[in-house]
Amino acid sequence: MPLQEQTSLWSDTTIKMLDEYSGTLQTGSVLRETELTSNVLLLAYGGEGELTMNGEVCHIGASFAGHVVKGTSLTLTARSDDIYYIVIMYKASSMEGASLVLPSYRKHPLRTSFVQNSVTQAEWIENAEKIVAKWRRGEGMERFHANALLQGMIYELIMDYERGQGGEASDMVDVVASYIAAHYRRNLELKELAALAGCSLRQLQRRFKQEKQLGLTEYVIQLRMESASRMLRHTDAPIGEIADRMGYRDMYYFSRAFKKYYGVPPLRYRLDAASKTDIDYAHSLQRNRTASSYESAQGSVICHMRGEYYVIGSPKRIAVLDVQYADHLLALGLSPAGSVGLGNAVLHFPQTIRAGLQNTELLGTYEYPDLLAVERLSPDLIICTEVHEPHYEQLSRIAPVLMFKRNENWQTILTLFGELTGKREEAKRIIADYHRRTTLLSEELAPVLAGKSVALIRPLDSLVRVHSASHRTGAVLYHDLGLPVPSFVADTSDTAYHISVDRLPAVHASHYFLLSHELMQEGISATEQRVWGMLDTVERQHIHSVDAATWIGCYGPTGINGIVDQIAQALLA
Repeated sequence: MPLQEQTSLWSDTTIKMLDEYSGTLQTGSVLRETELTSNVLLLAYGGEGELTMNGEVCHIGASFAGHVVKGTSLTLTARSDDIYYIVIMYKASSMEGASLVLPSYRKHPLRTSFVQNSVTQAEWIENAEKIVAKWRRGEGMERFHANALLQGMIYELIMDYERGQGGEASDMVDVVASYIAAHYRRNLELKELAALAGCSLRQLQRRFKQEKQLGLTEYVIQLRMESASRMLRHTDAPIGEIADRMGYRDMYYFSRAFKKYYGVPPLRYRLDAASKTDIDYAHSLQRNRTASSYESAQGSVICHMRGEYYVIGSPKRIAVLDVQYADHLLALGLSPAGSVGLGNAVLHFPQTIRAGLQNTELLGTYEYPDLLAVERLSPDLIICTEVHEPHYEQLSRIAPVLMFKRNENWQTILTLFGELTGKREEAKRIIADYHRRTTLLSEELAPVLAGKSVALIRPLDSLVRVHSASHRTGAVLYHDLGLPVPSFVADTSDTAYHISVDRLPAVHASHYFLLSHELMQEGISATEQRVWGMLDTVERQHIHSVDAATWIGCYGPTGINGIVDQIAQALLA
């Protein structure tokens, strides 16, 4: 989703008050609402009691504020002393002509029922009473002011709520799922999980099944089997060692459990997976029409965004207009004749691959390639991305051109480079080594990150980009290494979600990998300084500043393995 569209989702949202009422609950009395027809802001103070929403019971203190979404059934019970309450009904909608879609991250606050205990009684109640008083006057400007005050109150409540997420008040399913993900390799007692969630076992089982579509035991088995499957496919660890890692002391019991889950015993699964790898990869290449290859009577043919390239012989002088392609060639033991570099005033190659490019001509930058330098180079082949579409005709007059999407999977590109240069086996080995390494590191990191999450963030001019698993660097963290995703972005299908710096605490990650442009800008930007200041002292110990240019731009085997190195160093320190 484009940045402008994402940032407008909040600014185009308006709050409209619908109605209100208030009263006093005497001890033992009950306020009951069934299937609310609008969102509700509920504020109360006085005695202690219980607030039940859709069957879930929450103990409330002497004062609290609650946000209750449309369709919820609630019951407020006064247990000791009287409770004075105010109910304000409202709806959230978009301004005329604006998108009706709310921001898509998980548990969006305007779609979530939650309670904030121990709110500042005087301030909140005073503001609520002012809203009610203005609303009851029924005058245009007074009701306009009531809506403005209500919007401010909802903002404050949301900010308090998001700052409080990730601590003791976190959703029980998130807490338990995170704990299981870190400890599924050992025997877990269901009573232990219920105690962790702070509820009864029956309540936990019902909520967990509702959210995960799996029971607790089934969820543990799924994590064990998926991890075992990955080790069988990408490592040569003995079956007994894998069984032990997954928490099975008896290898034969593990084999029976694995066969029940996958339909074949572990050894057969490993053998079948090895034979299917090349076939599956060939099929995936065939389905990708803009980055694939096939065999013809004339030899290998590489499909790219602008057509097909017949590999008659391995090109000797290759010019690459993206640093990641230089990385691919170096990984295969080759060096490009020319490559674009990094930087603005002073151009250079990334530190990770600089030594291998000593005899490589500099061809400008990715955004601004030096076409005259490319022409002087007299290459046999030019490899570029869709960004260089405006230069395609001019480049084609110099040499044959291969054009790929810049965000194409690096393993796909490496495989095609292997076809192009006669280094097929080397490409396969590099990919297999990567999978083996990340599989083993994933096992090592899992217990270290028990109950924690890892965020990938990038400060922009005035916002912060929070990357998801759909982003190609995010995929290294969340897919290849299996690091826990913050619930804030867990369900988004976009590559990133954009938020203001003030709302950064809502991400609630234990570790932040901050993509910094400090090296490119020769200093930290004002937004990046605000990011550091926004996270509290405890969280600041877990901010890992990394170079955005290498983490985002140098997307080849060396660069990716360098990212994995930095992740391991940061999280295992």
